[in-house]
Amino acid sequence: MIGKLHYFVTSNLYAYVNQLWPFNQTHRVMKTKSIIASFIVLILFASCDRPGCENTNSIFDLNGLETTVYKQELVKEMDRAGRENLTYWLSDYTEQNGQEFITVNIQGDGLCAKGLLQVNDWTNIEGIKKTKGVSYIGAELKGLTFDIITTGESIDFIYKNIESIVD
Repeated sequence: MIGKLHYFVTSNLYAYVNQLWPFNQTHRVMKTKSIIASFIVLILFASCDRPGCENTNSIFDLNGLETTVYKQELVKEMDRAGRENLTYWLSDYTEQNGQEFITVNIQGDGLCAKGLLQVNDWTNIEGIKKTKGVSYIGAELKGLTFDIITTGESIDFIYKNIESIVD
């Protein structure tokens, strides 16, 4: 009698576990995928996150990037901070009047502003041009160099080169 009872309990328990096993397998796979997806999203947010900064210069607040007064103040502030002490982060890609520009966040030594750089030569930043900035927004532009061209009252920032993009 005990043998029959043992057989009945173990066979029913075995059948019950087999019914649950596919659910548990699916549940584990879904949970694992969820954890991996969350981890990837966290990495993406962390990898393109520039250090926080707060602008304290009212000239930057009250004037547009393309205005002469904004550009004059930006040049003055970059000279004060020392261009070698600044970091640059891609903010946007735009096209205006047939010309292409990148907007960069400029940070360092109390400076927190944006600059509009005209791009005529896309050396080392072809990917930004190809995607029109998509997927590069927020990337650090290491070793960014650009010319500051002054013609009368006009000031233009012209992209020259970059060492690397930290995306």
